[in-house]
Amino acid sequence: MEKTGKVLSRRKFFELGLGAAGTFAATTSLAQVCGIATGKQALGPFFPRPGTPDDPIREDADPTTPIYLANDSDLTFVKGRSGRASGQVVLVKGRVESEACQPIKNATLIIWQASETGRYNHTGDAENQDFTHPVTRKVIRRTLDPFFQYWGRTVTSENGEYQFKTIVPGFYPADLENGWYRPPHIHFMISAMGYPQFVTQMYFKGNEIAESEFIQDLNGKDLLLQTRDITDAQRQKLVVEFKRPQIGADLEGRFDIQLTR
Repeated sequence: MEKTGKVLSRRKFFELGLGAAGTFAATTSLAQVCGIATGKQALGPFFPRPGTPDDPIREDADPTTPIYLANDSDLTFVKGRSGRASGQVVLVKGRVESEACQPIKNATLIIWQASETGRYNHTGDAENQDFTHPVTRKVIRRTLDPFFQYWGRTVTSENGEYQFKTIVPGFYPADLENGWYRPPHIHFMISAMGYPQFVTQMYFKGNEIAESEFIQDLNGKDLLLQTRDITDAQRQKLVVEFKRPQIGADLEGRFDIQLTR
């Protein structure tokens, strides 16, 4: 298979992804979504810690603010730069709830993800450059998008609601030798007073998502999404359907999360 640069081996991916989760992941392995538990997912190797971004985007200029808290909820542009992010724009909406399905206000949500080309703004991803699309045979250039924010944060409202505006991230190879490509996904970290920190990943489906059939094939083969540590019902909750609303041009998907103590 044609490629340039390096690709994370399956072993290294799990070492980085699952090993790094110990610093930030919840002490409990599950959150619940209206009675159906949502399985915990790995933090992954590309969480934006201080010093790790190739392009240290910081919309909050206060240097005492951790970089993963320094950006807002709209990832489709970077303040002070004149362009817009490449990719299919989507709105991710949802509610953070308690065990009794009551809204949790002032919960902090952090998301981070790859760009349209499947590239993270992270020094650990700098050598994983280009690869050949397994279906179209097009060479995908995994370059940084200077107009994409890459990570963001928001705080839930009085009703526990949140929203992010972002793009559908690209897929990327995790283990080319074994044909494993990570499907488009968004990493979530949720912190709320009185609850352990919770980390998971959200995946995509929907007829209007570009390359929808191919993405569903990747979802079905993904080692993290298809882990036996979660049930089929839990797995389905991680895969969010995106549709075009009656009013508005952007696709919308709903990802509700219920925290447990």
